[in-house]
Amino acid sequence: MRRDKVIILVVFLVAIGVTLGLRLNWGNGQNHEPASRARRTPGVIEGQFRGIALQLANGAETHPFEQYITEIADTGANTICLVVAGYQENCSSTCIFIDSRKTPTDARIRKLIAHAHKEGLRVMLMPIVLLENPRKQEWRGKIKPDNWDDWWSRYNSFLLHYATIAADSEVEVFAVGSELLSTERNEKQWRDLISRVRKVAPRALLTYSANWDHYDVPKFWDALDIVGMTTYYDLTGDKKPTLETLRNSWQAIRKEVLDWQAKIDRPLMFTEVGWPNQETAAKYPWNYYASENKPDPKQQSDCFQAFFDTWLDEPAVAGFVVWEWQNWPGQKTGPADTGYVPKGKPAMKVIEKAFRAGAASRPAEDRAATSAPSSGLATE
Repeated sequence: MRRDKVIILVVFLVAIGVTLGLRLNWGNGQNHEPASRARRTPGVIEGQFRGIALQLANGAETHPFEQYITEIADTGANTICLVVAGYQENCSSTCIFIDSRKTPTDARIRKLIAHAHKEGLRVMLMPIVLLENPRKQEWRGKIKPDNWDDWWSRYNSFLLHYATIAADSEVEVFAVGSELLSTERNEKQWRDLISRVRKVAPRALLTYSANWDHYDVPKFWDALDIVGMTTYYDLTGDKKPTLETLRNSWQAIRKEVLDWQAKIDRPLMFTEVGWPNQETAAKYPWNYYASENKPDPKQQSDCFQAFFDTWLDEPAVAGFVVWEWQNWPGQKTGPADTGYVPKGKPAMKVIEKAFRAGAASRPAEDRAATSAPSSGLATE
């Protein structure tokens, strides 16, 4: 009898040891993830996303995307938005295809995501639709395919393809679409697609990037985790673009957006925060051709400053993504360049200061705990 008790005691202690070992391995993150990257709880926003977008617009294996990702990490950003494009011929086309000359292979995209994670960045993957041969004034917001059913079938295949990559690579945020204005009233199709994406990538936070003047049109926000919207507002009207004017313009916009957000009950993410380095930046931020030969670094810088003064400490904001970073060798990025890229311009100092400003962790409620959180972000 005593021998039996000893055996039982030994078995019991071994069982406890195995259990503790499993718990210690889980708790210490023994999962082959980079040391700089903590395990994320599904559906939880662990601090504000503060990032920069990088368009993956080249299919060559030697294109230096890794360099650009490292540069973004060096700015103090904690997030990168990797933008991948599918193409359709024009607004009436139903076929969506991937051009291997312009879009990296799946294997390369996985490697780039892994590199971003190794650099300590959270990753948002945003597939977008571009027009290969747009006709006059066409863009993706105006698509009107000859057969909507065919288009939705192709778009589902396109999105689910990248949702699979997002799931395999443990991407933190996945965008189900961007600025597809003419599709946004097709609520059933969007809800069906979002449901499919959830099944493929259950750990990712889901968003949609709406146009700044169209965010109140989609009726499917409750199916997503984050409301995404761009920031291309006219901030001047007929006034001079002083910093005071820009700040005052944001106040009215802020009230309107937050009043609406309170009803939707989802945190906000500004998915494209950008102004071209042009003298018309504050009035026509979406139009990078408006004054492409007239750089205005101070106005670009002031636009970013006014944005951060308005939104950086707002509890309803889950994050922001600066549009955009250099994405090809030899691209001009200094004060004389009139594009969006802030690298080498006064605006970059404003952005870096915002990246490093009191990045308090403000976790949102876990989707697993509730399907309709009472608030998108909770202050500590």
